[in-house]
Amino acid sequence: MRLLIASALTLILAAPASAAFEGPASSAQPGGFKGPGAAAAADTVAKALEARDESPVVLEGRILSAGPEDEEYVFQDSTGKIVVEIDDDLFHGRTVTPENTIRIWGEVDTKFGRDSEIEVDQFEIVR
Repeated sequence: MRLLIASALTLILAAPASAAFEGPASSAQPGGFKGPGAAAAADTVAKALEARDESPVVLEGRILSAGPEDEEYVFQDSTGKIVVEIDDDLFHGRTVTPENTIRIWGEVDTKFGRDSEIEVDQFEIVR
């Protein structure tokens, strides 16, 4: 019984420490595999609009305005416009204006009867 309690306590105490470790990775880009077959399915708005649901994207462009719903914005690059969903907590206190160029990482979100959107996982201000 003591062994079981000690093991459970060890797991409980170790989990928060390991979950908080982010390592030396840069916060500018998400970590993960880079190599053959790992490229984003879309790197332009035009490609994202044609991509399948949950396809990974990396887009660079500007937020033009607030979108139709809360936490949605109209994003534009040289190939077109698309609605992007950026959770408020992803801003981390940063302010973005239509003059800023940003790079976003996320995935295509297709819903029946609606245009595709991008669910943003992370973004950085390029300039």
